[in-house]
Amino acid sequence: MNIFSLILSFFIAITPSSNFNCDGEVLQATIRNNLNGDFSLVTDLEKVDQGAFVVLDWKDISLMLPISFQKGEISFTDKKWLWSYQDNKNGLHPESPRLSQRLPNGKIVEHECKLIINEEAKVITESLY
Repeated sequence: MNIFSLILSFFIAITPSSNFNCDGEVLQATIRNNLNGDFSLVTDLEKVDQGAFVVLDWKDISLMLPISFQKGEISFTDKKWLWSYQDNKNGLHPESPRLSQRLPNGKIVEHECKLIINEEAKVITESLY
């Protein structure tokens, strides 16, 4: 049973999920590589290329953020918004990616995001209707 858990945790660690609960609202994240103009869907965080971008749909916001090119990180930013799966301080954290927003006054707002488990997604979706 422990081997199964280890294999499953490794699979989760490299496969980006697309649905998160961010501040009580569903956020959908889709990563695409575009180095060669093919817009291929990323299913492995280790295969994010230099032309990658993430599309975030959250509340009434739709963002397309380019890859950040920070060494040792898997993050996307437009200098106002940041979406990160890996950073030099916290390492790899695909179950709780960082979403932060820089306000016009320079203040940084951190939004809490967690991976949605199927039952949680059902509860959140039902509360929207």
